[in-house]
Amino acid sequence: MEQKDLRRDIVNAIRGMALDGQRVADTFAHREGLNATDMRALTMIMEAETRREALTAGQLSTMLGTSTGATTAVIDRLERIGHIHRNRGHADRRKVTLHFEPLAMQLAAAYFGPLGALTDEVMSRYSSEELETVRRFMEDMRQAYAAHQAALTAPRPAPGTGTDQHAP
Repeated sequence: MEQKDLRRDIVNAIRGMALDGQRVADTFAHREGLNATDMRALTMIMEAETRREALTAGQLSTMLGTSTGATTAVIDRLERIGHIHRNRGHADRRKVTLHFEPLAMQLAAAYFGPLGALTDEVMSRYSSEELETVRRFMEDMRQAYAAHQAALTAPRPAPGTGTDQHAP
């Protein structure tokens, strides 16, 4: 297979996997009575917790691309149904971090556990070296997506100023 065709097939596979993953997440959200923003927020909180990073409401608002008021409403909903809790146990009591509740972990494990078993089965077909290549590729692709997202959300130059706002 030519490299051009292989690259196209890889891009199509990534797009398809993203869509498949979104459908699985949407089904979980629907079953749990969550809307799309709730689900994205819950996933972001879970990912931060997995990385052992404290996630604040302000950071979540930025990541979601929503106003602080809309983000507060999401946090309130997720807290009310028992998926997350706020933690004010910091030296600065004004700082509030968001954390996953054990109930949410149990629900996610029960729902996504079978998918994890299926992905383990698929990965067992590949050598450690092949998996390392795939891991590096996926991390590099995520960095490319992040760079593109940053470019899309960067402030635009004022009309008539060109691309370099510091030019004379």
